[in-house]
Amino acid sequence: NPQVAPTLSRRQKKNRTRRDDGSPGTVKKREAARQQREKTSSLISMQLSQLNMVEQDLASFLHNYTLSWEQLVQLGFPVEFGLYPGRAMFYKASEAPHFGPSRPYTRFDVNAREFVPKENYFYVSYLLKDNEDFKNKDNVIKKESEEVAKERKCVRCSKGFFVTTSGNYLSEDQCTYHWGKLHSNKYVSESYTCCNGQPDSPGCSNGPVHVWNGIHDGMNGPLEGFVRTRPRKSPPPNGNTGVYALDCEMCYTKNGLELSRVTVVASDGRLVYDTIVRPEAKIIDYNSRFSGITAKDYIVKSSKTLKDVQNDLMGFIHADTILIGHGLDNDLRALKMIHSTCVDTSVIFPHHFGLPYRRSLKSLANLFL
Repeated sequence: NPQVAPTLSRRQKKNRTRRDDGSPGTVKKREAARQQREKTSSLISMQLSQLNMVEQDLASFLHNYTLSWEQLVQLGFPVEFGLYPGRAMFYKASEAPHFGPSRPYTRFDVNAREFVPKENYFYVSYLLKDNEDFKNKDNVIKKESEEVAKERKCVRCSKGFFVTTSGNYLSEDQCTYHWGKLHSNKYVSESYTCCNGQPDSPGCSNGPVHVWNGIHDGMNGPLEGFVRTRPRKSPPPNGNTGVYALDCEMCYTKNGLELSRVTVVASDGRLVYDTIVRPEAKIIDYNSRFSGITAKDYIVKSSKTLKDVQNDLMGFIHADTILIGHGLDNDLRALKMIHSTCVDTSVIFPHHFGLPYRRSLKSLANLFL
């Protein structure tokens, strides 16, 4: 009796066809992916071989470069103070001028969870007390539903614009700006890196509206919604606390800069975490030139909320885990995460003018890589 071939479902037939015909959707794509993995693996292996150390030794070495408590406060990292437990505060210095040496930078004496500013420097305790006195005044009208217009400074063109306390724009003027920075050397006069325009030249780019970063000069906070990385229940058996590089991309919303993507890479170069993040407020500008994020990414890629991302990261980033980044204060503020074991390459390789100037990651890569 002749054997009867088994009946295949439509999906089984489709999969068998793809396996047999060498179509671009199967063999070629798998081969390209394999070659890319091998290429990436070889580059990572080369970098690791140059270090000539295992991860726990690398972590021990990097602990020598972690930021002190004073540096965390000075650089604008979110921190927690005894006056406001469970909430975050951070300090933002005034914008640095684009010429000459840096202006005197605010410094702090730090002791445990509270600090006492040095004489003749920014007095944070006084500021906090002044804020409390203002809130407790009888003649201050307190209406949660009242809309108050506040002037914000556009971070692109420096012009003022007005938004309400709920983030609604009172006017939608187009923003004309230079996306590059002013740069000069002994051979070339000062000009913008985006278009070589002079300092007083009109902007070379246009945005639909003005944007701001959501923070103001001086002390910001106390702020809710932040999480603090937790200590381990028990120390790792091999002493390896973990080392990860962290980078975040942000977009402009009606409430300022918000997280739009977060990427975490292990010390051996493995991609540990990478996801698109849905901002809480309405997106005003995707900041695509620098973030690489577009509206299409939120359509074709899955995304998570900030709370989801915080929960994911807290699963493998502990209080003693070393996080490496460039301008890591910006990333942790966007993540709304309080973490103190940080290595910041903008501090390890400082600007020759000193703070608040910082060298760009691009210039460091050109110099050392």
